[in-house]
Amino acid sequence: MLVAVLLPPGARAQAVDRSVPAALDDALRAIEALSRTGVIYDRVVPLAHLERLDGGTASPVIDGATWRQAYDELRRSALAPAGPDLAGIETSARAWRRTGVVPLALLDRAFDRVRPGALTDGTLRFESGRWSATRGSPLIESRAFAAAALAPRTYRGGDVEFVLPPELCFADGAGALTLDLDDGAGPHAVRVGERVRVHYRATGPRTLVVTLARSDGSRATARFRFEVVALSTPSPDDTLHVTATAPYQGQLGTGDAYVYLAAGHAALTNPILVVEGFDLDNSMNWDELYALLDQENLIETLRADGYDAVVLNFTDATVAIQQNSFVVAQLIEDVQALIAPQATIALVGASMGGLCSRYALAWLEVHGIPHRVRTWISFDAPQQGANIPLGLQYWIGFFAGQSADAATFLSELQRPAARQMLLAHLTNPPGTSGQPDLSRDTLLADLASLGNWPAFTRRVAIANGSGGAMSQGFAPAAQLIRYEYSSLFVSITGDVWALPDVVSGRVFNGSTRILFSTTSQSVTVHDTRPWDGAPGGSRASMTQLDTTAVPYGDIVALYPSHCFIPTMSSLSLSTADPFFDVATAPDPLALTPFDAIYWPAANQEHVLITPENAVWVRSEIERGVVSVPGHDPAAPGEIALAVPAPNPSSRATRLGFALPRAASVDLRVFSVDGREVRTLVRAALPAGLRSATWDGRDARGARAGAGVYFARLAVEGHVLFQRLVRLD
Repeated sequence: MLVAVLLPPGARAQAVDRSVPAALDDALRAIEALSRTGVIYDRVVPLAHLERLDGGTASPVIDGATWRQAYDELRRSALAPAGPDLAGIETSARAWRRTGVVPLALLDRAFDRVRPGALTDGTLRFESGRWSATRGSPLIESRAFAAAALAPRTYRGGDVEFVLPPELCFADGAGALTLDLDDGAGPHAVRVGERVRVHYRATGPRTLVVTLARSDGSRATARFRFEVVALSTPSPDDTLHVTATAPYQGQLGTGDAYVYLAAGHAALTNPILVVEGFDLDNSMNWDELYALLDQENLIETLRADGYDAVVLNFTDATVAIQQNSFVVAQLIEDVQALIAPQATIALVGASMGGLCSRYALAWLEVHGIPHRVRTWISFDAPQQGANIPLGLQYWIGFFAGQSADAATFLSELQRPAARQMLLAHLTNPPGTSGQPDLSRDTLLADLASLGNWPAFTRRVAIANGSGGAMSQGFAPAAQLIRYEYSSLFVSITGDVWALPDVVSGRVFNGSTRILFSTTSQSVTVHDTRPWDGAPGGSRASMTQLDTTAVPYGDIVALYPSHCFIPTMSSLSLSTADPFFDVATAPDPLALTPFDAIYWPAANQEHVLITPENAVWVRSEIERGVVSVPGHDPAAPGEIALAVPAPNPSSRATRLGFALPRAASVDLRVFSVDGREVRTLVRAALPAGLRSATWDGRDARGARAGAGVYFARLAVEGHVLFQRLVRLD
């Protein structure tokens, strides 16, 4: 396996042009007729090293990524490819995973390859750009036997089912199968399509073994990894199937919301809505999401405090953010229908979920739809964009023609949500500017049309990135990856550099030579910001590459991690400096639309829950205030004036108000002695949730002094007040 960067095991592949290079195909044409299997392995870079997967006792223990690479190489090296592509494989595997069953995959296929020594003994010659056989055949026949679990782990090891579905079994001939699931019971006979239930007694890694006794009397054995992460995971009390009622570009988003009630609750009472992030391969279901949320025992602590968890899992987390935002909006409406009229909601959006929940709340408010969200927490969300080193993106794109995992990740980079979030996105052909995809501009314009931010909720941002301007350990334009290998038949180069700071700099240089067919690419960009090394929630992408076993040479990571969500993005700071030192800013809240912001001293892994930020989350959920004391801020039929936010403040203060029907509105600010300071609204307005902003200045434009002020809302004889405190 050549690539594992930012890619969970079992990730989905999309349609990618991964045909054999024309020059190589033409060079090998003379020996195609000599193939007895219809598969010439030399047509691809042999990253899976099929000759090692021979079913013998020395065959290596592999994982799902290696199995996919082996299957893909056999399919691409076939003269007439047959069987599903990797997208079809993953579709089948995902369907089984959603039923809670672990799907196994198996291949037993013959192939031809050029015999070692065929060049030196004269059997094979290379003349005028073509190979030719001088006497006999330079090909030898081999066979690959490999198996893998396409769900690499279980969180329910105490009672788990496995199956080898017919659609995931690719064998040239018949035979009898035995399966040893490393549960202490030893091997036992198994049939294709038969479900096998296992009860593990301990967590930890396992080595599973499949043995095939072929009808010709030969035997083959395959070993593969599987992990028992937990013996049991609590099941949700209910699952809400959510379908958005508002379409985006003609498509309705969908998702499942898992309801996990607090102890003693028979129904949804005090909900915390949690929105998942960018699930790259849509592999996360309840078990995976529970494990993530219960870091530091957070979800169970909140349940003990009397809160019910409602965890939203998008059907497809890679579609446009607007489409999934409407799923969040619908879930908020659905939850309101299930709770008491006076109850309010805490909403947490993790990673991309922070963007979707922001859009949903703003959209609901603009359309006058109640949401009753008292506190919204954006947890290391890319409010101003996310970052995957552009050099790594081109590395992925370059090797996608030969690596199954690279092709998979490249397809995910091209999905709408990735295009919308990334601050720099690869292009084909490569550009020199290192800019975002144009779809990001569309997302930002749509947010701006909604007022950018929700007004009727407490807004909280939590970052995993350093607030003290701590870098990721390398300078702009530093080399991040070094990969160089050369032999008689194969030569590979794949070097990556960090984004430069404004000046011109190379971010990728790659080349591959298969036999005498060479492909190369070099990418240089300019006028970029140094996002790769900036403070932020990090991803260990370079470490993942470094620890990936490759058949040729060694991938060397010169630094372990890169910035994924810049601190300035997760806190939405009004600065263009990726290295802004928020910790030393005199008034950090003056630089952000959030009412409260939190950051650690050092950079942390993206969306990592720590003892420190678990306390932040819990305290914000518990202290979240209703927007108007004693009132539901969006209850139908009521006029309401929200608590000013932020308050106290030395900057602009937002004042939200609710109109149950069209009316004449008078909203003014008065000093504590009753003197009118500023008129904010005096107009006839339609029904809905509205907001106005006081910039802290009086009617003449002079800055109001520090002290206590009052906002007065008058609507049809109703008068409401809110207290404001201005700071120097």
